[in-house]
Amino acid sequence: MSGEHLITDEETRRIAEGFLSVSPWLGDVEWGRTVIGPNAEYLKGWGPDFPEDVELREGQRWSWTVSFTDPVGEGKGLSHTKVLDGLTRIVYGDHSGPDGWQYLVIRQWFTEPSDARQALSLSTTHQSLICQQSLYGRAVFRTPDDESMFGKKMDFFEEQRPDTQHAATEPLGE
Repeated sequence: MSGEHLITDEETRRIAEGFLSVSPWLGDVEWGRTVIGPNAEYLKGWGPDFPEDVELREGQRWSWTVSFTDPVGEGKGLSHTKVLDGLTRIVYGDHSGPDGWQYLVIRQWFTEPSDARQALSLSTTHQSLICQQSLYGRAVFRTPDDESMFGKKMDFFEEQRPDTQHAATEPLGE
């Protein structure tokens, strides 16, 4: 991948924010920061956090992290590199079935030139799929705004529902 196509920290943070927005059952959400780049793990020292006055070396930079607990109380976390891992699994993985259709949108978004891609917004469904792929290696739950491949929720009985135009023009039961 060329340097002008890199996925930015801001893009991965928006993906994580979208995931968290449709996952209200996750608790203890805490945002933080980390250093990424060559040999960044050596800057941590003995504790879990990076000192505020740490000197960054060439190729290193500050990035974001978010930690949370799942419904059973297990600690989970996302970061720029973790979200990129999920995105990589979707873009370069072999996916069949219903999830494969959802991943087509993510794959197209990924292949856009950087300027165009940054102007596009993934739905919270797609953001959630990326994060679930990072955390669990697969989609484990659907989101409230889950879409079909045609852009809206699929309802085979839509014409029979009282709130549609068709039902308003033809009374039920007659």
